[in-house]
Amino acid sequence: MADPFDRSRFAASVRRRLDGISGPQAVNAWPTLNTAMISRAKRGENLTIGSFLVLCKALRLRPMDYLIDGVKRRRVTRKTLLKQPFTVSAPRETRRESEAR
Repeated sequence: MADPFDRSRFAASVRRRLDGISGPQAVNAWPTLNTAMISRAKRGENLTIGSFLVLCKALRLRPMDYLIDGVKRRRVTRKTLLKQPFTVSAPRETRRESEAR
């Protein structure tokens, strides 16, 4: 399924806003940011929704500008959840009796 979030455009906007500003300088200017968050945003990697919104607020970006309209999202239903593979919980063979408690 296609992602309704335009990561590349968001990354380009972040790079443009932080052009000429190093990571530590950005953190000093906006204490809610951290260098790892800035680095992930510049590379277009996954961010949590909280990090995305903090970056948008600090850099004065509009979050809805990065939503791709018309992208069909996968529906999550009970049936699709039941079809997902899972790992059966079983005792480990290497477990000792003293550790079982």
